[in-house]
Amino acid sequence: MTRPASFPTLLDLLTAEPAAGAIAVLPPAAATPDALPASGERPLRRRGAPLMLTARMVLRRPQVRRLALRILKRFPGLYARAYRMMMSSGSVAPASATALPGDWIDTLSPRANAILRTLRTLKHAPPRETAGRPRLAFVSPLPPERTGVAAYAVELLDELHEHFEIELVVAQPEVSLPAAFRQLPVRQAAWFLEHGAGYDQVLYQFGNSPFHSHMFALLARHPGVVVLHDFFLGGALVHAHMSGADPRAWADALFASHGYAAVRATGSPAGRGQAHKDWPCSLPVLENATRTIVHSRHARRLAGDWFGAEAAGRIDVIPHPRTPPPVNDRAAARAALGIDADTFLVCSFGFVAPNKLTHELLRAWTGSALHKDRQCALVLVGANHDSPYGVEVEALIAKAGPGANIRIAGWTDDTVYRQYLQAADAGVQLRTNAYGESSGAVLDCLNYGLATIVNANGSMAEFPPDAVWRLPDAFDSAELGAALEALRRDPARRAALGAGALALLDAHFRPAQCARQYLATLAAARAATRARHAAWRAALAGEDDLPLLAARLAADEPPMRRQLLVDAGAAPDALAASQLRALLEQAGPGLRVEPVFLDTSGATPRYRQARETTGRLLGLGWGAQDAPLVDVHAGDIFYAHDAAAASVEAAFDAGLLAAWRARGVSVQLLVRSLQDGSAPRAAAAADRLLCASAAIAQQLGDFSASATAYNSG
Repeated sequence: MTRPASFPTLLDLLTAEPAAGAIAVLPPAAATPDALPASGERPLRRRGAPLMLTARMVLRRPQVRRLALRILKRFPGLYARAYRMMMSSGSVAPASATALPGDWIDTLSPRANAILRTLRTLKHAPPRETAGRPRLAFVSPLPPERTGVAAYAVELLDELHEHFEIELVVAQPEVSLPAAFRQLPVRQAAWFLEHGAGYDQVLYQFGNSPFHSHMFALLARHPGVVVLHDFFLGGALVHAHMSGADPRAWADALFASHGYAAVRATGSPAGRGQAHKDWPCSLPVLENATRTIVHSRHARRLAGDWFGAEAAGRIDVIPHPRTPPPVNDRAAARAALGIDADTFLVCSFGFVAPNKLTHELLRAWTGSALHKDRQCALVLVGANHDSPYGVEVEALIAKAGPGANIRIAGWTDDTVYRQYLQAADAGVQLRTNAYGESSGAVLDCLNYGLATIVNANGSMAEFPPDAVWRLPDAFDSAELGAALEALRRDPARRAALGAGALALLDAHFRPAQCARQYLATLAAARAATRARHAAWRAALAGEDDLPLLAARLAADEPPMRRQLLVDAGAAPDALAASQLRALLEQAGPGLRVEPVFLDTSGATPRYRQARETTGRLLGLGWGAQDAPLVDVHAGDIFYAHDAAAASVEAAFDAGLLAAWRARGVSVQLLVRSLQDGSAPRAAAAADRLLCASAAIAQQLGDFSASATAYNSG
């Protein structure tokens, strides 16, 4: 055995590749227990229950929602308090056993249960032979829903309908489509949930708004290619939770994506109110997707930053397509909108929202010379934000004075929206805290040849400087005001930027070019799915025990990220609790720390997620929790804080640790003390032995050397 080595943290030590028979000494911080964390408050207070009932009624009824907002906006202080309470309400505990599907098998892991559902379908349905075009379920909000994804979907349908037999899947009472697509069958989401297995392929349009909150359950049941318009999905998940459409979606996605660190961060109302902005919660979508499409390198980079290189490797970047406008008549558009021919018109397009820095635009405008020029106008072409931020925007406009030529146009239909694009002289599209989205509004401006001001935030930093006027990511109002004044003075500069914008779109963003990339991704995903299902059908031919087969297939699937499985036991002592807490806080992208315990109630010992134990340890205030089985894969790490613990010895005696090592799992055990100078029996199954002190490490090394000399003699 090698001699001890030291590392900065316990996590560094565990994730370093061990040499054969390695012995290491715990870092000092990992050998000294910390005080246990104070118990946090319960996530769902009794006073929140009436609020949630009211919220669900309001969110499900648009007319009631609009009336409630009109009333609340008259009382900004009350509105702000109600909004904060709404966003901070609700449980952050993952689903308990009572919330699991009725066909759930407790002796299988979650992934094995999902595979089992597919195996049952494959067993009773013959392979589907497609003579003509593949049958494609197209899951997306569609017009007249007030979301840019609906317009995007129509543009994409125009390119895909010749290649597929398309059926539309929606969760809306009516659909309004161009004449060319009115013959397409329209299915409701509830129908698709039960019948989605009958398609050759599924294509999902996922965004971070209420229009997508029904899709999480559909994707979990019927995997498909996902177009991820936003990398952060907390807004859609929170809406699903608050509206009652899927009460478990938010908490389950938060826990599955980010583990106990994220759940613990939501231990206060403020933390819960901010969580949907702080944590992407998109890992289950990436895992359930057969392939993922994003519209920027920034979005793919976020996947790697949050979930590791494997997640980023399953993503294709395809530009956000834009069809050239059929008409671009500035004079006619201005006449229709009642805008004078000599007015310098600046527009910002899309929903007014905090991340679009509308308040900074208003401050820059009122601080510039344009504000005093009666021939200059600023129009926000989009609905105001239904939050205290929207109230703040309205207050800034009112403060600009009665003569200010500033207004919010509100939500407009497609005709009026395009009229503003034709009428404008310049566009301003700003962002902060980009969540992986690609702004369709920016592309709209470029598509109409507008001189467009952006800041270098997220995907907007990828636009070349000859196509946009690009401010720094963190700019000040004076910089934006100066850019507006410069464009006002220089028509030639505006024309040059407009020409650069059109050249960029012609080179990379036209639908026919994007569609070829779409088709390649769809074909690759479909081929991979057919190959996997063919292999599963072959396995079914010689296997009657479907749960056993599902478990084997789940174990063989490559994971999206590694796991550090930490044996938490039933009641961790002070040292184990301290180590577990530190590991949960230190874990980075690509590694999930999962506390586990050994379940010996069945014929074969199995490790399960230790949710209840960890919830008590961290003071999360959880009630009874399900304890799903864990799957292990090559590259995972198993760590036990006491090699002599009864659970570890039971796992050793059952051959579980040896079986894991044979599959490429690194087994690492802490030796706290020696009995008669000998290592615990389970040490024989370890890749690395950690020692609580240098003295124990020395004894282990001496014992190993003596044993080696004795055996060789």
